[in-house]
Amino acid sequence: MEGALLRGPEGTGRFHVMGGTGQPMLTWVRALAAMARHVVAVGSCAAYGGITSASPNILDACGLQYDGRYPGGALGADFRDRTGLPVINIAGCPTHPDWVTGTLALLARDQLGAQDLDPLGRPRFYADTLVHHGCTRNEFYEYKASARHPSDLGCLMENMGCIGTQAHGDCNTRLWNGGGSCTRGGYACINCTAPEFEEPGHPFETTPKIAGIPVGLPTDMPKAWYVALSSLARAATPERLARNATQDHIVVPPTSRPLRR
Repeated sequence: MEGALLRGPEGTGRFHVMGGTGQPMLTWVRALAAMARHVVAVGSCAAYGGITSASPNILDACGLQYDGRYPGGALGADFRDRTGLPVINIAGCPTHPDWVTGTLALLARDQLGAQDLDPLGRPRFYADTLVHHGCTRNEFYEYKASARHPSDLGCLMENMGCIGTQAHGDCNTRLWNGGGSCTRGGYACINCTAPEFEEPGHPFETTPKIAGIPVGLPTDMPKAWYVALSSLARAATPERLARNATQDHIVVPPTSRPLRR
C-alpha cells in the first residue's frame, strides 16, 4: 500500500472510493490484507498517516497499522499476515527506492522475520542506522561549528533544525540516486521516517532550545554529557572550521604539513 488510508467521514471510508467499484479503498484494503501473505506499507503516509494526517486531519487519515505513533490504524494493532508478521513499514517521505526493493527481495526469499523489524515495524537493514552516520558535515558537528543560514557549510543541528542525530535511516551511507541526501544538499534532516514527523511543533528549519541548549539531543546522549562535550568542543574549534561553518564555500583550507612518521 502507498499513501494513507482515509477512514472519514465518520468511519465509512467514503472520502476515498476505489474507481469503478463503488466501495471505499478502506474496505478493499482490509479484505485484501486478510488474504495477503505479506502486507507492506510504502512511505510514511501508508505506515503512520504522514502528511495526510496532519492536524486537523479532517479526512481521518491513518496508516495501515499505526495512527501516528500509536498502534491501531486501518488494520488494527493485532493484525498479522499469513506468516505471522505485522505490517512492514518502509517509512520515509519519500522512501528510498533501495529500501523498497531490498524489503521485497528479502520477503521473496523468506529472509525477513519479526526480528528484522524495529519497534515501529521498519526493516532494520536501513532503520538501525542514523542519518547522522556518514554526514559530510560531521567534522563541523564534532566541534559545534554551526551553520546560521541555509547556504552555510556548518552543522545544521544547532540552529537549522536538523535532527539527523536522532533520525533512523541510512540516507548518508546509501545515497539517493547514488550521490545525494538532504544534508548533502544543504537541507536539515526532518526525521521523515518517524511517525508524526509532519508536526514537530516548530518550523522545520529552526532548532527549538531551552537556555541555549537544543531540546532534541543526539540519540543515547544524556543532557549533562552533551553540555560538557559541546563546551569543550567549542573551546577546541579550529579557526578553519569556525570560519567555514558560516560560509557557502571553503574560505580557509586545511593546513598543509609534512606527515610525521
